[in-house]
Amino acid sequence: SAFKLWYHQSGTPKLRVNENFKDGVYSFVLTQVVPDAVGGAKQEPYFFPLKMALLSQEGEELLEKTLTVSRSSEEFVFESLANKPILSINRDFSAPIKVQRENNDFAFLMKHDKNSFVRYESAQDFAIETIEAVMNGLETNKDFIEAYGYILDLDVDLSYKSLLLELPSVSSLMQRQNAIDFDEIYKAKEAVEKKLATIHEAKLLEIYKANHEPKSTELDSLSMSKREIKNRALRVLSANEDSVASELANKQYWESLTMTDRVAALDVLENATNATEDAKAAFANFYEKYKTQTLVMNKYFSLLSASHRDGTLSRVVELQKDAVYDEKVPNLVRSVVGVFARNYKHFHAKDASGYKFVADKIIEIDKINAQMASGLAGAFKIYDKMNELNKSLIKVELERVISTQSLSKNSFEIIGKILKKD
Repeated sequence: SAFKLWYHQSGTPKLRVNENFKDGVYSFVLTQVVPDAVGGAKQEPYFFPLKMALLSQEGEELLEKTLTVSRSSEEFVFESLANKPILSINRDFSAPIKVQRENNDFAFLMKHDKNSFVRYESAQDFAIETIEAVMNGLETNKDFIEAYGYILDLDVDLSYKSLLLELPSVSSLMQRQNAIDFDEIYKAKEAVEKKLATIHEAKLLEIYKANHEPKSTELDSLSMSKREIKNRALRVLSANEDSVASELANKQYWESLTMTDRVAALDVLENATNATEDAKAAFANFYEKYKTQTLVMNKYFSLLSASHRDGTLSRVVELQKDAVYDEKVPNLVRSVVGVFARNYKHFHAKDASGYKFVADKIIEIDKINAQMASGLAGAFKIYDKMNELNKSLIKVELERVISTQSLSKNSFEIIGKILKKD
């Protein structure tokens, strides 16, 4: 019965952790921060299991326990410890909570925690913290760069290692901002990516070469894991402006037999500023091979619409004239217009060109497929979280769309709700 609150209450609880160590006694106080209900009513503290462990300063696991948390605030005490331990908390995602700590020990946990969930969360949280610091004008955290390099040398499952090496998504970063500015997010993330690619280039190249098997088409877990880690290393390397990654990607496209490797290579080539001609040749070849296969062409259009290179919008406009593209086929519209609307870098351009383009498409497509048009309108739901400049630009376009005669009920309602958030 104690678990029923998770069904009746709303919002994600936060768990504040305050640690103390004195005379061999380690303790921590857990305080639940439960958000108010949608209507403003106060909500009760939750009941949940919390799996944790204490690690020595050398990374050895001293103990592991599953605690029962049930009060607004409670203390747990561990005695007879020679030195202050490192806390590994919420292991295996034992509870759907957000942990808040003053001393996170991210670098230590990235290096030494054997629990795969805590190690991954530490890597993601440390990366977010590092990128946000760069957004605030600080240098890239050297401890994060060093810990990332440690992961490159880890002897763990290759698919898991690939996840550890992935930086947090732009959507994850934007959720932490009060007023979203994608220019700042991209600038900071790209700076961190470049630093990682430059400092760890030798290790990344070593991982790539050790796992690159272009003629392999095997579908066993090891073969797929090798492709995954190899392509992760290639994407990280591509942040460096030298020609190494683009040359590897070009070679990979022409030599590899799997769709996974070809698509990964195309993605790197499309976003490389120094490989325009190689990208054109590879995309032209891919087009000729698969132009009669609609499912594959969806991927082709998506890669081009998601591009971060300058001039993406003009190329997206041209894609609509392609013989394969058909505005009456929903999946093709999603792969071109829909993907562009999720291309935060160009959709949210400060000249409003991205907003104007998608607004025009909503008006146009609404006449033939109201459901598709209302789906595209959903790209503007971020409106109330944007910075003032972008918010004003969005408002102009949405008011233009909603004032269109004979606009479908679906699109009218969605846009109306978005504007009411102002």
